[in-house]
Amino acid sequence: MRKMLLSLAALLLAWGAFAQTRTITGRVLDDTGQPLPQATVLIKGTLNGTSTDLDGRYTIDAANNDVIIFRFVGFVTKEERVGNRTVINVQMELAESDAGEVIIVGYGTQKMEAIAGSVGTLDSKKLEQIPMTSFEQSLQGNVAGLQATGIDGSPGANQQIRIRGIGSISASSEPLYVVDGIPVQSGDITQLNSNGGRSGNVMASFNPNDIESVTVLKDSASTAIYGSRGANGVILITTKSGKTGEARIDLNTLVGFNSVASSKLLQPLNAEQYTQLFIEGYTNRGVSLADAQQNLTNRFQQLTDPVTGRPTDTNWLDAITRTGVTQSYNMSARGGTDKLKYFFSGGYFDQESHIIGSDFERISGRVNLDFKASDNISFTNNLSVGSFDQNGFVDGSAWANPLYNAYLLSPLIPIRDAQGRFNADHKNYFPMGGNNPVGALSGDDSRLTEQMRVTDNFSVNVKFANDFLFRSQWNFDVIQINESQYKNRRYGDGRNSGGYAQVSTLQDRNWVGTQTLQYTKTFGSDHNFDALLGYEAQKSIRKTTYGYGQEFPNDKLRTLASAAAAYSASSTITEYTFASMFSRFNYDFREKYFATASIRRDGSSRFGADNRWGTFYSIGLAWALTEESFLQNSGIINYMKLRTSYGVTGNAGIGNFPSVGLYGYGRDYDGQPGGEPTQIANPALTWESQTNFNIGLDFNLMDKLDGTVEYFSRVSEDLILSVPISMTTGFSSLTQNFGEMKNSGWEFSLNYAAYTSSDLSVNVGFNITKLKNRLTKLNEPYTDGTKRREEGRDYQAYYLFGWAGVDQSNGDPLFYTDETESEVTNDINQAQRYFQDKSATPDFFGGFNIEVAYKKFTLNTQFNYSYGNYIYDANGRFIHGDGRLTPRSTTVWAFENRWVPGKTDAKLPQHVWGDTKGGQAANSTRYLHDASYIRLRNVTLAYDLSSVATMMKIRSLRAYVRGTNLLTITREKDLFLDPEQAINGVAGGLTPAIKTVSIGVDFGF
Repeated sequence: MRKMLLSLAALLLAWGAFAQTRTITGRVLDDTGQPLPQATVLIKGTLNGTSTDLDGRYTIDAANNDVIIFRFVGFVTKEERVGNRTVINVQMELAESDAGEVIIVGYGTQKMEAIAGSVGTLDSKKLEQIPMTSFEQSLQGNVAGLQATGIDGSPGANQQIRIRGIGSISASSEPLYVVDGIPVQSGDITQLNSNGGRSGNVMASFNPNDIESVTVLKDSASTAIYGSRGANGVILITTKSGKTGEARIDLNTLVGFNSVASSKLLQPLNAEQYTQLFIEGYTNRGVSLADAQQNLTNRFQQLTDPVTGRPTDTNWLDAITRTGVTQSYNMSARGGTDKLKYFFSGGYFDQESHIIGSDFERISGRVNLDFKASDNISFTNNLSVGSFDQNGFVDGSAWANPLYNAYLLSPLIPIRDAQGRFNADHKNYFPMGGNNPVGALSGDDSRLTEQMRVTDNFSVNVKFANDFLFRSQWNFDVIQINESQYKNRRYGDGRNSGGYAQVSTLQDRNWVGTQTLQYTKTFGSDHNFDALLGYEAQKSIRKTTYGYGQEFPNDKLRTLASAAAAYSASSTITEYTFASMFSRFNYDFREKYFATASIRRDGSSRFGADNRWGTFYSIGLAWALTEESFLQNSGIINYMKLRTSYGVTGNAGIGNFPSVGLYGYGRDYDGQPGGEPTQIANPALTWESQTNFNIGLDFNLMDKLDGTVEYFSRVSEDLILSVPISMTTGFSSLTQNFGEMKNSGWEFSLNYAAYTSSDLSVNVGFNITKLKNRLTKLNEPYTDGTKRREEGRDYQAYYLFGWAGVDQSNGDPLFYTDETESEVTNDINQAQRYFQDKSATPDFFGGFNIEVAYKKFTLNTQFNYSYGNYIYDANGRFIHGDGRLTPRSTTVWAFENRWVPGKTDAKLPQHVWGDTKGGQAANSTRYLHDASYIRLRNVTLAYDLSSVATMMKIRSLRAYVRGTNLLTITREKDLFLDPEQAINGVAGGLTPAIKTVSIGVDFGF
């Protein structure tokens, strides 16, 4: 006890000596060595502060472990740990020298404090060596207002991005992507292997490791400079560039292992369960047990597995899944002199899905050069080349979808036949085309997409008359896509045609020329002004070819030259052009009051001859409140800025020819060529426009808490719709401007430096977006699949039959008769569809992160979440069909939850062969699920091996372990779907998201 008391006393004395305050003095100087009067001097995390006198001197009380913050307007904030010092002098650096104070905006850069619009940023640290095929996957949960979802979990698949909601009904709602100043093609443009626009992504050709920063422009003050293409937001990607100094060579390596992210996926039946259900389905129909058993024996002809010699019991899901491998290797070099700066990189990325036969392999290279020819003339050239191969498969409810027939194929069917080949004999006794997913994915079939993409951005900058900068920029973006499919001769889709092959090629050429003149001037010392004038022209040409053939001599010969019959071929060419003039004006008074305005005049070949040109504009205002005397030197509020914006942008994502009259040819008659009208002209067709209002508050409190709160309103007008017209015209509809939609909501972002010491730092970040969507004008309501579009409703409001569960007395399915949900019926024909007060639009979404650094260890975690949105399982009525599609199989979940006599808590109706009671009717809430979730998107534990690097005589060495999609928590306990589905909420039998556990080592030379 005495020793304990002595130890405690010693500890208290030591702590007292360590924490005891003393007087610290010093001077604060500017970058030239002159004193800075009235500079703020503050103990970090406290209200204890002072300011410097006219000679830049200060006095403050502090303890050894305190951190003193020095701050002055226009200079970079500086922090100094006290330690054993009693005198601390500091020399401040101008803020302009801090790259973190400047962000990329449309056609230029701007200091962060001068921004009046709504802008989100993401730096390279969140993009490098992430085991994902495209950088868009890293945006999820990192930027407020941005909703991102992986439509398909296959490697290289498309990502859906929505910034502040859905902006259109029939036109595109995707943002504009701009890479180093080039408006580039994004999304899925494949012809054969797209799976409805879900499985391809041209942006996957870019190496995320080459990206320096991503800037997301969200409101009109920041997007109107892009005019007709800025309605859905703009994502600016800036690639890395050279820096003055010796060459810095970095080698990044990563190896990971892939599996399914969701732990609740459905499991298929085994042979015993399937046999029981097969016989039960017949007996529930009135067939005797003996006859039911005989039906089973008569149907299945391979009840003994020819490979094992044991009773057939195939788990098709296990047979098509695996632990995939991800590999990523990236090497880069950057450096330069005051004349020439360079950045070179080469990357290799390979990812295997957790489904066999599905993978993605990319090779990429980049050369970015900056050459300063003189004090007034400089050149830049950014060249990128990326090539990838992607192997995939069909999705949705197609019989060949392996994730579909993995549940529906009977476990009484073996994988291989007596000759050791992949089994095809079941095509004679089982429906679904005799598909064998294991064989198809193992090479008997093929589905290959090859893409090559080359982008180049060349510019020359000329400064003259001190205040003027002329920039001429010329860009091209060329994409070549080759696709092929082969379906084998023995089973599956090609069984009745002797095998068939399809090939497609697409070439997309995009050319952009941009000329700008910028004037920058400071009048006196208070008035800062810059103006930008520009002209831009763009032309895009797309060419495609297609070929088909069937009746192949064998499955080794797969080119069309080997096909014996049914040749067909086609080709297309399409193009569009833009011509634009634009201007932007920025002004600030003493870096306290800010104003910005932009205007753009766009002309596009896509719109009607009467409305080919559109004008788009914005104005933004900002007020740096902390520059006012009533907030200067505040001990709590270090920075606060109020900003607002208003403007109109446009949407040109409508296709190339919706305004013109079209004829279709190939309508041959009696051996003679012929054509017919296919579309009525509408020369009055004009731009969809969006009116945006934004108001936001940026703040920093006590140099520990950074935050932003914003309200936005986004009204889409003149929506392009197919409006019904008189059938006497020969057509049922005409593309017209008619419709209006509103998205509004709040965004809130916080970053908190929770703790900082010499050994330990803890930082926490959080963002949330609250979104409300309404259709405010529509010519007439209409039903669209699972939704109904109606004025006053959410665009994504579900309109379904109300599922009332199971009649526990007899196993019948029950539906509510109408929206009152006061009566039920077992006859779907007596029920009505009605609005469910549920939507695919989330109530709110966002992300949060925690970063911890302790000595040489760092731990980074990033979560994303969504709440209040619902998803509809489109394949549920087939996989859980209550016996309607027997002999197709089902899932263990259905087997365990079906009604049987005596069961009082059944979730599914009685299983009846060829069921006709309608329990599996489409568009029912039976297949509607709450998709609210939280997902651990990324977690990384790293260790700095600097001591080892010194021994190896290299600059740096870092090792880490990373988990991607490690944990998913859903609000609905029984949710067996991956909660990340398409923005429209329809889950169409796609590949679930990938979970990856990886290790990596980064070398610096």
